[in-house]
Amino acid sequence: MKTFRKKLLRKALSKAQSAMEYLMTYGWAILIVAVVLGALYSLGVFNGAAFLGTSCIAASGFYCNNPILSTGGVLTVTIGQATGTTFKNAYLYFVPSGTSFSTSDPSISIGTLNSGQQVTVSIPLRAGSPYPAAYTLGTPISGYLYLQFTDIYGTNEVNNIATVLTKVTATSSGGATTPTSTPTTIQYIYCVGTSVASQYNYVYYAPVSSTGIGTWQATTRYPVRMYNAGCSIYNGYIYCVGGSRSYAVYYAPVSSTGIGTWQATTRYPVGMYGAGCSIYNGYIYCVGAGGPSHTQVYYAPVSSTGIGTWQATTSYPVKMNFAGCSIYNSYIYCVGSYTSPYAVYYAPVSSTGIGTWQATTSYPVEMDIAGCSIYNGYIYCVGSYTSPYAVYYAPVSSTGVGTWQATTSYPVEMKNAYCEIPGSGGGYFGGGGPN
Repeated sequence: MKTFRKKLLRKALSKAQSAMEYLMTYGWAILIVAVVLGALYSLGVFNGAAFLGTSCIAASGFYCNNPILSTGGVLTVTIGQATGTTFKNAYLYFVPSGTSFSTSDPSISIGTLNSGQQVTVSIPLRAGSPYPAAYTLGTPISGYLYLQFTDIYGTNEVNNIATVLTKVTATSSGGATTPTSTPTTIQYIYCVGTSVASQYNYVYYAPVSSTGIGTWQATTRYPVRMYNAGCSIYNGYIYCVGGSRSYAVYYAPVSSTGIGTWQATTRYPVGMYGAGCSIYNGYIYCVGAGGPSHTQVYYAPVSSTGIGTWQATTSYPVKMNFAGCSIYNSYIYCVGSYTSPYAVYYAPVSSTGIGTWQATTSYPVEMDIAGCSIYNGYIYCVGSYTSPYAVYYAPVSSTGVGTWQATTSYPVEMKNAYCEIPGSGGGYFGGGGPN
């Protein structure tokens, strides 16, 4: 009996020892696994953002690689261009997904960017919607890189050059902030002609921004009297159509230093007097002021060799003569007319012509002889027959024109003149002499 009990005791002790050995062996393994899982969790591995890839997909002609986002909210990326030309006054912007480009977006100055050149830059982002509330390891962000620059013709360009997808992977002592390197004066508006008899061919220019227009300065005069023609600048050339019911069309090279030799090109189909002309995506659109109805609209292709064949498209809803027209983001905006001086209409444009016209916010004063231009989402209109010194501007979009605001007055009476901001997507009512 004693022997049997001893056997049972030894057997129990053996099982207890085996259990302890099992617990010791696998307990440490379980503890190690728990520690590893805790560490991975603290690093954000189990956050969905941890599986987010990092990429920078560049548009044709551009280069983008290695986007790195720091805990300080600083995005560092390598970009470049291979367009065969030099970009001057270049600024790189980061635009968060779900938003549109604005010059108030975070940016950094690049200066000159040559074709074939690559640069690594760092853009301080912001904290708070639509940006992350805090930049902790693993925090994701996506958006677009826009490059704003001046081309070889002196034209200001804004291009979406890349799509960025990244997350916080680096540390930094800095905090997310509003960058201080955004451009101040980045473009100019040019106005040709006035109502003063001896100054029909005078030309003035001034810097523009979302806060209005700066100081006006005189520059090279137009070679003939600038009176009631439609003009526009595109890809380094100015095109002027008609004037005093003329069929004549002229064009010339233009740059930041002035205008070159004028040449004749394809004549307008009807006598052109006081119409609004704009160029967009290689086509010029001229609205009204031809024939008895003054509602005709024609368009034609343009290039460095002149203007091609003119074609008729959707008529303007009211008689259009002495008004300002501008094109921006595939929409044309026309302000005022001789018969409806407060009216403002807009319509979509394409290579097949102009679509349906719609009314939008009226102009604050009678607009029947003036110049208008659009830049970076704002339309600027200079002078009118009843308010020849007045200048107003307003935001534009695919839904029309917003609230008009007054800004710096023009230095002389502005009537029968042409105004343009090169690279803004359109050109506008104005001059040309009676030919």
